[in-house]
Amino acid sequence: MVPLFGLATTVGPVPFTDPGDAVEFALRAHERFPTVPVLSDAAHGLLAQAVDGLSGVTVADGGATGLTLASGVSALESVDGAAAGSDLTSPAFTTLHRMLGAAADRAAVPAPAALRLGVLGPVTTALALRAVGIPDPLARELASATVTARSAALVAAARAALPAVPLVVVLSEPGLIGCIHPTFPYTREQVRTSMLDPVIDVLDGLAADDHPVTIGLHVPGRTDWDMLIASGVSLISLPADPAAATWTPSLGRLIAAGGSIAWGAVPVDRPLGTSTESLWKRLAACWAALSSDGIDPMELRLHSLVSTVDGLAHFDAAGAGRVVDLCTALSSRLRRQSMAARLSLGA
Repeated sequence: MVPLFGLATTVGPVPFTDPGDAVEFALRAHERFPTVPVLSDAAHGLLAQAVDGLSGVTVADGGATGLTLASGVSALESVDGAAAGSDLTSPAFTTLHRMLGAAADRAAVPAPAALRLGVLGPVTTALALRAVGIPDPLARELASATVTARSAALVAAARAALPAVPLVVVLSEPGLIGCIHPTFPYTREQVRTSMLDPVIDVLDGLAADDHPVTIGLHVPGRTDWDMLIASGVSLISLPADPAAATWTPSLGRLIAAGGSIAWGAVPVDRPLGTSTESLWKRLAACWAALSSDGIDPMELRLHSLVSTVDGLAHFDAAGAGRVVDLCTALSSRLRRQSMAARLSLGA
């Protein structure tokens, strides 16, 4: 697994419609752990990338949260989801290629600790397909096949451009918020066996000593972390909420196995000031709740990163810059305090 202690990171969507602006922002924002950015317009977002190649399925005009189905269900029954997912040549992936090229050209700059690649997860993709009338199990089958192939294709493209840089592939799953509720349309078994497991198994098979791949999962709200951590991911991304102590045993097992937690310590749904003090207090309260339930506080910090709760697409450029600055400041504070504590313990 890639050592990510104390690094700052952000989720992919950024407030730009020009690939060059998005790439410049991403490389400047977090030099040690940059994220391949996703443009704010629907045609280049994670949902558009997820369904790219599925005949007749397009992102609805005016937003990145819904789909339209032009050709009907029957046409999709013959679609090869794996072939569709393997193709990264459409305009939806322009920013990806610009990012990889720009990162490879920065020869004079030390290589980053890792590169973060975001993929819309299979559960969220399946839910979007269901919403336009595609029945199960076809929605699950298409989602699993395309996301699995897309994830593998992203790894191959990133390795070709940056062979020496470790990769972190993060499945973005906002659709899993509230999956514990009895009205959630999928069972635990369906989420794991027919959607998440195939993607994770393929990515796990791509990891090697000289080409490490860390598999992550981002859910920007409350979810069933027992189930998701058991899927075998090595990085989870969740809001910094003391309620996370609900999942202390699973979080403890993740840490004991060498995994990492990206704490969404900087909100994206409210005005932000220039001070990190209130954000740090909330993060510290979250850690205190977990430590009181039995997780070693030093181990917890040594396996923590600082992140935004979700993407930055709803900010303007200046606002997104302030969010990045807050993330960076929290990251610096985490690293500084953790190293000071280790020194005081004689580590």
